[in-house]
Amino acid sequence: MLDLSDERELIESAWETAAARAELPPSVARRFFEPKGPMRGHFDNRRTFHRYYLRGKAILTRRDTTLGIYTKDISRQGICFLSPVQLFPKERVKLRMPNGTEYELEIARCRREEDNCFECGTRFAF
Repeated sequence: MLDLSDERELIESAWETAAARAELPPSVARRFFEPKGPMRGHFDNRRTFHRYYLRGKAILTRRDTTLGIYTKDISRQGICFLSPVQLFPKERVKLRMPNGTEYELEIARCRREEDNCFECGTRFAF
């Protein structure tokens, strides 16, 4: 098993060689990595499963293109992340986390936040 420092080095090298990398919006960048643990619920929340903060860098493979993304949160159903390019509903992608775990995901929604930053909601594909 890799040490935490090895995981960071591997993800950083893959991040630097990615075809495109997400840019955090200035309004979010300062405190993006601070939240941890379960997200606060809302009184009108219609979600099936509770979400948890999962802030960090990861690598997304879209066909033959590698993208550097920032993960935002995770639930039992899927992952939300910030992508440098627009992705489309029903599109299948592979996500590689810093610890080497890979997930196949299906895009559920994609919303533009800023230039080079799209918030994508996904579901785990089986």
